[in-house]
Amino acid sequence: MGATQRRKRGLGIEIVAGLLSVNLWAQPKLVVQVVVDQMRAEYLQRFDHQFTPDGGFRTLMDSGFSYSNTHYNYIPTYTGPGHASISTGTTPKYHGVVANDWWDNRTASEVYCAQDMDVEPLGTIESSSKRSPKNLRALTFSDGIKLYTNNKGKAYGVSIKDRGAIFPAGHMADGAFWLDASMHFVSSSYYMNQLPDYVRDFNGEEFAMNEMRRGWKLELSPRKYQLSLEDENPYEPKLNRQSSSFPYDLEYMVNASNGAFRESGLERLKMTPIGNEMVLEMALLLLEEEDLGDDEFTDFLGVSFSSPDYAGHTWGVRSREVHDLYLKLDAQLGQLIKALDKKVGRDQYIIYLTADHGASENPNHLRNFGYDVRNYANADVVAMLNDAIVEGIDVEVNLENAVSKIINHHLYLNDWAKPYAEEIAKIVEQVDPFVHVYTTDEVRRPGNEELVQLLHEGYQTRFAGDLIFQLQPNCIFYGPTGSTHGTGYTYDTHVPFLMMGTGVSPGSSHEKMHITDVVDKVAEKANLPYAPNSLIH
Repeated sequence: MGATQRRKRGLGIEIVAGLLSVNLWAQPKLVVQVVVDQMRAEYLQRFDHQFTPDGGFRTLMDSGFSYSNTHYNYIPTYTGPGHASISTGTTPKYHGVVANDWWDNRTASEVYCAQDMDVEPLGTIESSSKRSPKNLRALTFSDGIKLYTNNKGKAYGVSIKDRGAIFPAGHMADGAFWLDASMHFVSSSYYMNQLPDYVRDFNGEEFAMNEMRRGWKLELSPRKYQLSLEDENPYEPKLNRQSSSFPYDLEYMVNASNGAFRESGLERLKMTPIGNEMVLEMALLLLEEEDLGDDEFTDFLGVSFSSPDYAGHTWGVRSREVHDLYLKLDAQLGQLIKALDKKVGRDQYIIYLTADHGASENPNHLRNFGYDVRNYANADVVAMLNDAIVEGIDVEVNLENAVSKIINHHLYLNDWAKPYAEEIAKIVEQVDPFVHVYTTDEVRRPGNEELVQLLHEGYQTRFAGDLIFQLQPNCIFYGPTGSTHGTGYTYDTHVPFLMMGTGVSPGSSHEKMHITDVVDKVAEKANLPYAPNSLIH
């Protein structure tokens, strides 16, 4: 081989090596995190036969990678901690978002996870939009992308719920948008001085009110909902003109004076597909108006669909309403993926989908099968425990009203009862529906017991009660209809994790994985740094 040929061959190798280097080490132009609020992993199996070929769930499962055994590795499983843990790669023990609301022992006051009274609401006068990531004590995956790109990449979050938009977007976000009581997208002065024109224009179109007039009809014929309960059943509130059946008259729901509603006025549309549709529309607007994925610096978009949580709480995990909501969400996700394909290109972005928690069965439904479980009212349980303590404890001190309150999975004792916490814990464990009750010292030093370790990972002393408990499986502190969540049982911890796009080959894994591993798995595929506070698990 002559010198000229060797030079050409060497040049060819260098070019090929360079191309391989680009393909192997290039970062995506856009990272999209999708969180579905209150999505049990089993929904992917139960509704699988009805997801359409061009829908989002089918596309992600067929063209992406599925981690089918992903679980939360702490208690409690709530929305705030879920979004914070997904986004930071750490547990509440480290990031500090231990619940949606908690009691701060230092100030003797209740704290909302995303509250920040030092900022001003934008697009609304409601003080409930004084929100920021102030209480999130760890950096997020999106913050890591911001640092990696020297702040040249953009980061946005959108959700129905403020905490669903704020925590994924991170501390360094360019913007986060959520819906207020009037079903308008709002934000706070933490991010900007005023809402962007495109957000104000969207609000001016009154999307929710216009969609409300169309009502809510089933996606498929009624006979195709055979894997859900009958349309009219005793485990759902009668919100639709004394009925719980389709089609829903949404104008009636918005204006009805029905005590069964947990929301008021237009906010009731959050439990319908309209809520998800509005989040999709704003995500598409952000994609276009903020030029996401348009240059070489990786951008981040967090999208959280909260309507399934509102619907699950209202109608329950076996309801036809939840079933239909997921069929519509499948189509909505499909639209998002098509827009990403068109604007950014399938090989130029990475999208991953998971959930902030699962949900319980309705106990009254389970009782019909002979399973002895029930729902409990918080105030009734406090009274029941105080009676049991007075009757069961053998001390000279009067311990009437020993339990002051129950917040999350914590019992707060009045001062005179605190010295007897260990004795009280043993008494409470004898009372249904409590199965295990631990002192704060036991949770702070968990040893090898799995349940205590889960509680430990969701615990900070400054926000803790005197006793921390776990309820019996499928017993809930909730009303007689609908579903809730918060425990360390599989129905609450098992969530989907699907990933597709840059660097991702189709496939699946059944190995158990923690929710705090999600962003690190994405970082590996996207050739991006791990979240700044990831821990070795």
